[in-house]
This record gives sequence, C-alpha cells and structure tokens, in this order.
Amino acid sequence: MAQSSNGLNEQGARGYFRDKAVLITGASSGIGEDVALGFARQGARVALVARRKDKLEDLASRINLAGGRAVAVSCDVTKRADLDSAVELISRTFNRIDILVNSAGILIPSEVEKMNPADLEKMMNVNLYGALHAIQAVVPIMRRQGSGNIVNIASLAGRRGMSPLGGYCATKFAMVGLTEALRMELFNTGIRVSLVMPGVIDTPMTTDAKLSSEELSSLPNFFKLPVRWVTWAVLAAATFGLAEVDVPPGAAVAEKVAALFPGMTDAALAVGSSLMKVAGRFISQGPGGAAEEIQSEVKKVQSAREPRKVAPEEAHKAHEHKSAI
Repeated sequence: MAQSSNGLNEQGARGYFRDKAVLITGASSGIGEDVALGFARQGARVALVARRKDKLEDLASRINLAGGRAVAVSCDVTKRADLDSAVELISRTFNRIDILVNSAGILIPSEVEKMNPADLEKMMNVNLYGALHAIQAVVPIMRRQGSGNIVNIASLAGRRGMSPLGGYCATKFAMVGLTEALRMELFNTGIRVSLVMPGVIDTPMTTDAKLSSEELSSLPNFFKLPVRWVTWAVLAAATFGLAEVDVPPGAAVAEKVAALFPGMTDAALAVGSSLMKVAGRFISQGPGGAAEEIQSEVKKVQSAREPRKVAPEEAHKAHEHKSAI
C-alpha cells in the first residue's frame, strides 16, 4: 500500500477517526502541525487554523496530496470575531465539528521581577483567551450534535511555577482551571473535555531564538521530548475521553505530590534548573569553567536554604525585646 513521507496513505479514511471533523488551532507548526497529521492519518477531516496562511496551505496541500482531507483557514485566535467566522466556515464545509484541539500558544520567557506586562498580556491573549474563543464558538455546535470532544493542550508548567517561565506558567495555570470548570459544566451533555499536559517539547516555540532566553536556548535537545508524544496523548484523550493525559505519563501526578512539600521541592527545582543551565553551556561551549559554575550554583541554593546566622548583639536585642513583651 502506497504511503507518503507524512505517513498518510490512500487507506487513511479507514482509520479510527474516519470522517470525523477536527478543528486544530495553532496548526501552522510544532504540536498543532503534528496533531493535524496524526488525525489525518486516522481518516479525519482536519481544519487547520492559525495566522500564517502560507504554512497552513502548505500543510493542507501535503495532507490532501497524500490522500487525506484538510482545509486551511487563516485566523487570529485572539480576535473572537475572526474565530467565529472561521468556525462557521468550517462547520459549513464539514457539516459538523466533532473535535476541537486548542494548540495555539506562545512563550516569552522572563523572570517575574523583570517581566514586561505587555508580554504577559500577549501570552494571555493567545494561550488563554484564544482557547476560550474557540471553546465558546464550537460548544453550541457540539450541543446541537449531542456529542463532541474538546482537547486543551496546557503544560506541566500549569501545575508548577518555574523560572524563567512565570508568565507562561500563569497562562497555563489559567488554562487548567478553565478546562476543569468546563468539564464540570458539560458533564452528561455528550461533550467530553480533556487536558493534555506536556513537559518541554522539541518544537519551534522552545528553540526560536527570538523567544528563547539564555536559559532556554542553552537547554540541550535531549531534555526535550519528541512532539509525537504529545500527538499520541491528544489522540488518546480524544479516543477515550480522558480527563487528563501527562507527557511523559505520570509527570503531573509527581508535581501534585511535590506540591505537598513546597519548601523541599523549591530547593530541588532550583538546583535542577541551575544544573540544567550549566549542562547546556557545557555541551555548547565545552568543559571550560563548567565545573566551577556548577559548584557556584549549588552553593547559592545551599546558602539560601541555610538558616541565617544571627550576630550576638542581634540575639541580645531580640531577647531584651521578648522580655519586655
């Protein structure tokens, strides 16, 4: 049986999602692109939504030439009117919308104390409001159908704050809360709502030089998980209606357990974050100075965890104050 380089073939329409209509935001690259290919391989009709029309049309062409069925719809998810028009067009084209995958997202790293509020607003507009606009546009259609799947791609950063991703974490924490509330609201309606929680994935978002901080740009590729893992998680969530799928499996559970001991995990994560930065520099620049930098970073964390030594005169004053009380 003939098969293309995309993994699509003439028998794609016999897949598990045969004739299902799937809308994917952020489909022009990264996770969204791979998810679109994954559904197309399984026979779905895919609607590709993003701002970059040329990339969408290229992906749609690849899918259609390989025997799949795809339509490209250029749209800015931050604009509700744009998304409403896109969903109306897709609904007319496919006569229904069975699955929504919210994959659109941007990352602008920064330490919280140095963060530009405008950057946080940009991330909120795409990562949170973009998903909300898509949800509000498709839910009425799914209600009329009596069925549907909504899969929101959040992040493990939505369970645990990490530096220098404070703003990004904030958007993903919000996405997690929004999704869990929506799942309760749509209980027993035939519409299933899922969260996919990836870790660091090897996509343009984590490697783009314009968006990457020094820490992220120096992160070695072996720390990044293959994008295909997220696609498998999305397909599993849509197939079984799973409430949450972690990438790698069990990662979010570990974060929830770690949240019970925030002081200890803060120290561990601080050390881990520092060592990962140093490892990246070691790989890219060689061993020169790396050993000293590792020791320096570890000492910083250790000193932060040690109780502050109080000078004798300070202790005496504190004792006098306590006695006076």
